Parts: sequence; C-alpha cells; structure tokens
Amino acid sequence: MSDVSLVLRQTYYGLKSTRRNPRAVVFALLFPVFFLVIFNSIFASSGSDVTINGLTIPIKTYFAGGLIAYAIMLNCFSTLLIALTTQRESGQLKRYRGTPVPSWTFIASLILRSLALVTVMIVVILILGAVAYGVDIHGEAILGLVVYAALGTATMCALGIGLSAFAPNADTASVIGPFSAVILSFISGVFIPVDQLPAWLEDIGKVFPLYHLAAGIQTALGTGSGTGLTGNDVLSLVIWAAVGMFVAVRRFRWEPQSARG
Repeated sequence: MSDVSLVLRQTYYGLKSTRRNPRAVVFALLFPVFFLVIFNSIFASSGSDVTINGLTIPIKTYFAGGLIAYAIMLNCFSTLLIALTTQRESGQLKRYRGTPVPSWTFIASLILRSLALVTVMIVVILILGAVAYGVDIHGEAILGLVVYAALGTATMCALGIGLSAFAPNADTASVIGPFSAVILSFISGVFIPVDQLPAWLEDIGKVFPLYHLAAGIQTALGTGSGTGLTGNDVLSLVIWAAVGMFVAVRRFRWEPQSARG
C-alpha cells in the first residue's frame, strides 16, 4: 500500500471516529452553527454594520466570517492539541512509531481530517448564512475565502501540534484548547464586533492569529468586488504558521511524559 493510500485510509477512519465522539461533534461541529443562529437572532435584526479593515460590512456577514474562523480554530488547533496529547500520554503514539508505517502519514492524516471538517463547516455556515440571513457571497470573494481558509488551517494545525509538546496531560489539553478558542474569540472579532471593544483589548487581540483569520474572512465575504485579501492579515497568518511549524518540528514528541527521564 502506498503512503498516500495510508494517509487516506487513516483519514477515513479518523473521520469515522470523530462521528462517534459526542464531544467532538458538539464542540467542533455544532457550536459554530449554534452561535451563528444565536448571534444573528440577537444582533442581525438591528441592521447595523461593522467596519473591518476599512470596509463596512453587514453584521450578518461579519458573524458568518467570524464563525468560520472560529470553526477552523476548533477543528484544527483544539482538536489536534487534545487528540495528540491524549494519544501521546496513553502511549498510542509511541506504539504507532514502532510500526512499519511512516510516522509522517499519521500526522498528515490528522491534518487532512481537520481540513475535511473545516471544509464541511465552511459550506454549512455559508449555506445557512445565505439562505437564512441573506449573506451575499460574490464570485471573486471565493478566492480570498479559500486562501484565508488554507492559511488558517495550516496555522492552527501547526500551532495545535506544536503546543501539544507542552501540554503535560490530556486533561490540561482539554482545557487549553477550547478555553483558548473561546477567550480569543471574544477579543478577536468573532463573538463581539471589534468596533465595540476597547482599543487596548483590540490591540491585544491583533497579536493572535485568530484576529487576522477572522478579519480576513470577514473582509473577503464583505467586499463588493475583489478578493478581499489584505497584506497585513495574510502576512500575520504566514508568520504564525511558520512559528507553529518550527515549534512542531522541533518540540513534537511521541513518547508519553512517564517514558521520559
């Protein structure tokens, strides 16, 4: 069996296990949709607009873009952080590395699984936003959305893999992953429009990749023409992806804590 076939087979079984995991289904798949309905029910009726990257967009479009970014963080960063830490501490990764299967195929299958889940969530949120709330999606904006989704997926996967090296156990990872996603969503323009945040809090949010991922997707969906790609958001995501990959390559460990002296 070729390495590509191994990756695809492992991805398939990974997706099957996700479907049987109630926590993964609720937190990674249902929460973004739930928040989209709740936020639009509360705020969209006001008809107010939000300014992001110098562009004024409807709040319904703002929330759709922000929650796509939130779904990417949950399905990439949080899911990989928890899954890898859990499997490392249970000894599964160490046993897996002792098999003839190339180690990189296991990581690749986890990333591909996250990419599949992200794709599903983007489609679901866009369809729900367009049908239920009248979110307009322009042709050129699809390119910007794809670029930001790809950069965001790469960034969040790299950070999730890298941070798993510092999580001492599965319980800690289960707190850090979802907690980070929720806290950053409040200061990154996902749950609360950035123009309603204090300037100092918005400045803190801009340090982290979720802000730039959300702002980029919101800009792409809200622009009337063009792709919505902005140099600042793209560069920030590229830098964070590079940092995450560097840490993941240098610090990722297969052995559980108890196996290290």
